[in-house]
Amino acid sequence: MKVQYPLFSQVALAQNLPEHGLKRGDIGTIVEHYPMPEGEEDGYSLERFDLPQVTLEVAASQIIPVAQWQQEEMIVRKLRQLSKSRRLQLEDYLDFLLQKEQSENVSV
Repeated sequence: MKVQYPLFSQVALAQNLPEHGLKRGDIGTIVEHYPMPEGEEDGYSLERFDLPQVTLEVAASQIIPVAQWQQEEMIVRKLRQLSKSRRLQLEDYLDFLLQKEQSENVSV
């Protein structure tokens, strides 16, 4: 199922777009949605408050909800506070969780 963002909702860029001078986390407002056929990625037009009259077209995979961006940033800030040994322990645990999730998805 495709995620469709409502018109005029704010989203964050999920990746850098250096050709437009934009970076991951920059916020834009959806002003147009371009639904695509099954198997193809929807597109969106974004406008930014700090760049009047500039519209950027992006694929759905290039944007994320602002709340998700904020949550990811909070997690990164916490990671940076951990000691190196704790980060390594966390990395091992994350690998364990990912393997578990993959095995659960295979068995479904």
